Amino acid sequence: MMTKIVHVQSVLPYEDIIALKAKSGESSIKEAVSKAIYHYLNCGTSDRISPHIT
Repeated sequence: MMTKIVHVQSVLPYEDIIALKAKSGESSIKEAVSKAIYHYLNCGTSDRISPHIT
């Protein structure tokens, strides 16, 4: 089975992107967001969403 690829676009605060890049160790926004998504999907505690996320 082939993997379907979907283009995703979002508007995020600049400070959050800078923090995400620093925390992920990635230099590009694309790789930092990708790493964060894969981490969230594979994390054992991903069913518990942080209260500051709306």
